[in-house]
Amino acid sequence: MADRLGVSNANISHWETGNRLVPLDRLTDYLDALTVTGDDRERLLGLRRRAEGPGELTAGVPSIGPQLAQLIEHEQTAVRIVDYAPLTLPGLLQTTDYARAVLSRGPDTDTRVALRAGRRDVLTRRRDPVEFLALIDSEVFARPIAPAEIMTDQLEHLLDMVDKHPNITIRIVPSTSPGWHPGLAGNFILFEFAKARPIVHVEHYRASAFLWEPDDVADYFDAVREVEERAMTSDRTSEVIRKMIEGRKQG
Repeated sequence: MADRLGVSNANISHWETGNRLVPLDRLTDYLDALTVTGDDRERLLGLRRRAEGPGELTAGVPSIGPQLAQLIEHEQTAVRIVDYAPLTLPGLLQTTDYARAVLSRGPDTDTRVALRAGRRDVLTRRRDPVEFLALIDSEVFARPIAPAEIMTDQLEHLLDMVDKHPNITIRIVPSTSPGWHPGLAGNFILFEFAKARPIVHVEHYRASAFLWEPDDVADYFDAVREVEERAMTSDRTSEVIRKMIEGRKQG
C-alpha cells in the first residue's frame, strides 16, 4: 500500500493506528486501492471530515492552525471552487499588498500573508489547475481596503489572472440588484472534488466552519445558482474592471 500511494511505511502505520490524521486526498486514494465504494466509502470520508470538527464553528484566528491546514488541503485537491465574496476580494485572487492590508491587524502578519500568496498556486499550476469561479459583490471594488495605488494594482491583477488563465472566471454581483439572495447572508466557498462529496467553507472574524452534510451543501449549490442569475457576465465584468482602472489612473 505504501508503494502504491507513494508514501512511507511509517505513514501507513500512523494513519491505520490513528496516530496521525490521513490527508483527505490520500484517504480517497487508499479507498480506491481497496475498491471501497458506495455507503462505506462515504461513511469513512465522513469520519475523516468529522475528525477536525467540520460542521462546527472553530474559534481562534481562522488563518493559522488546523483550520488553515484543512482549507489548504481542500484547495489543493478540489477540481472546482466557487468563492462568493461580499466584503473583500477572494483570498486566492488577492495580491500580496492587498492581502497585507486585509491581514495586518492580526498576529503573525508576515506568515499569514506568505501563506495566502503561496495558496494561489492552485490557480496557476501547470498540471490540473483548479476551476475557479469568483462571485464578487460590486461594493467590494468600492471599498478602500488599501491605498489607491494598491487597489489599482489589485484590479490589474484580476484582469491579468482572467486573461492568462482560462480556468479562472470572475463575475461581479451588482449590489443594487433588487430583493434578497442567499449571498447576503455572508461569504462562503464551495469545493467540489473528483472522488469525494463537495464541502462548503464559511469564515467569520474569529471562527470558521466546514459544512459537508448533503442537505446543507445542496442549499449552497442553490445559492450559487441564484447569485449567478444576478451576476454580470465574465466579459461585462472585465469591461467594468477596465473602466475602474482607467478612472483611477485619470483621477
